[in-house]
Amino acid sequence: MFAICSFMDMKRKLGNVSFGGNWSEDILTSDQLNSVLDLLDAVAARCADEDMRGDRLEDALVYVSVHIEKGDMLAAAMRNGLAMSNPWQRQEAVCRAVRLI
Repeated sequence: MFAICSFMDMKRKLGNVSFGGNWSEDILTSDQLNSVLDLLDAVAARCADEDMRGDRLEDALVYVSVHIEKGDMLAAAMRNGLAMSNPWQRQEAVCRAVRLI
C-alpha cells in the first residue's frame, strides 16, 4: 500500500506502549490519512501533465472509500476526473474532488 514502511515502523514502535486509551491507534490512523492526502495532492498537482492512475492511487482511493464520509462518491469523482481527455478539465475535476476529501 502507500507508505507501508513508515506505517509498519510506527506500529512496531507503538506496540509496546501499555497506556490506557486508543491514542496509539489514532496516531496510526492519522499517519495513514496524511499519507493518502499527500498522495492525492501530488496527483492533483501533476495530473494535467501525467497519467497518475495506477495501483498506488487505487489503494489510496480504496482507503478514501472506506474511511471518509461519502468516500465512494469522492473516489468515483477522482476516477472520472482522471479519465477526462482535456488536461485542464482533468486537473480542475481532480482538484475539486481532492478539496472535498
